[in-house]
Amino acid sequence: MKVALIALSVRGAMGQYLEALVPPLSKVVEVHLFVPFHFMGETDEAIVHRFATGFNQRQALLRFLNPLAAWRVWREVRVVAPGVVHLFNGEGYPWSLIFALGAYRDQIPLLVTVHDPEPHPGNTWEAMNAWLRRAVLPLAAGVHVHSKRFVEALERLKIKRERIHVIPHGSIAERFLKYRQAGIKREPLALFFGRLEAYKGVDLLVDAAIRLNGEIRVIIAGPGKLPTWLEQKIRDKINIFEVHNRYLEDTEVAHLFQRASVCVLPYRQATQSSLPLIAAAFGVPVVATAVGAFVEDVPRVGGILVPPENVEALAQGIFQAMQKKPVYPEELRFENLAGRFVTVYRSICGR
Repeated sequence: MKVALIALSVRGAMGQYLEALVPPLSKVVEVHLFVPFHFMGETDEAIVHRFATGFNQRQALLRFLNPLAAWRVWREVRVVAPGVVHLFNGEGYPWSLIFALGAYRDQIPLLVTVHDPEPHPGNTWEAMNAWLRRAVLPLAAGVHVHSKRFVEALERLKIKRERIHVIPHGSIAERFLKYRQAGIKREPLALFFGRLEAYKGVDLLVDAAIRLNGEIRVIIAGPGKLPTWLEQKIRDKINIFEVHNRYLEDTEVAHLFQRASVCVLPYRQATQSSLPLIAAAFGVPVVATAVGAFVEDVPRVGGILVPPENVEALAQGIFQAMQKKPVYPEELRFENLAGRFVTVYRSICGR
């Protein structure tokens, strides 16, 4: 089987997911990967086709508004003559409508992966994507989500149940495990790792840490901007907090997970995350709020769920999680998930 895998966004977590998926998938089907020029990730046996998107966000936005540029990429896809087109992300980008119309016209089955069925609060770009994808999804032969919890959200968009395929979020832990070092001791540390955004509830974690009064220190690591009042709150209790407010290299991420005793996900809203599996792979238990796919993902790794926006429950959950032994589900390695994608490809070919 020949698959054209199109990824319009390849930075950050999206790029990491793509790097983890493509190599094992390319071992079981012929993968033609269509990505922006700046993607330099591992592709193994996949045949890579690159296209221009510009050198910054403004250039990329203008490029994605150009239907002729999208049509040129689609002509390259059509030359490959794939049995299936898999739109890996960017389903709300203007280019995606061109691809969906092209696939419909050329009678090539289209699978669309929807990573965030519910846009994150406060993100205007995601809200726009969620609106634009309403024109793309009805043209797809199949729609892939990472959790059963999002099936209903797709059904509200008039996507029939038989066209919705659930494959869990795979593990990208190997990316970081290879940087483990000997001799690093666990510390009484709770780790928050990821881009700092309001919906992730960093302020709730700060309040929980203050309530714990230094019995467990907290690491906050990742790029983004915290509100000034929250930064001041952290500075006032700097003996409790360790802050790395920047992008971290994979080696640094591995070092933090080796030091931490618990990984904390205090989100107010969530779709899914790679963090529960990364933490479990490092032997770090997880405590998270019961939102989004966390409701499935966290118990799967032996973690603890607490009610959202409940500082007291979060503080208690941190202590309780530290007593737990995490479970790493081997079945969620991409080597084991690749076959499930192939099964979906074959099923939509009959549509």
